[in-house]
Amino acid sequence: MKVEITKIMCIICIELEKSLISPLEARRNLAEMAFDIDLEHFLEVEEKIEKRIEKNQFYSLLTGEKTVELCPNCGYDPCDCLWGPNE
Repeated sequence: MKVEITKIMCIICIELEKSLISPLEARRNLAEMAFDIDLEHFLEVEEKIEKRIEKNQFYSLLTGEKTVELCPNCGYDPCDCLWGPNE
């Protein structure tokens, strides 16, 4: 049974590498299979997910898809002014 589950996880790895699934979806799939796979492969998949997230964040910064606009009053993004008086 464990061999079959590892093959399923390899499909998740391949789909993640080909960008057929998002890192979030890969993480959900990994969570579903967490107790059925060996620790080594679990850590390997988690590392691949983290690398994909970092790559996506880097790409969005390069392409300017995400801009950070700090609040002029509190200096945070998202604005923290509504959480109460400044201490």
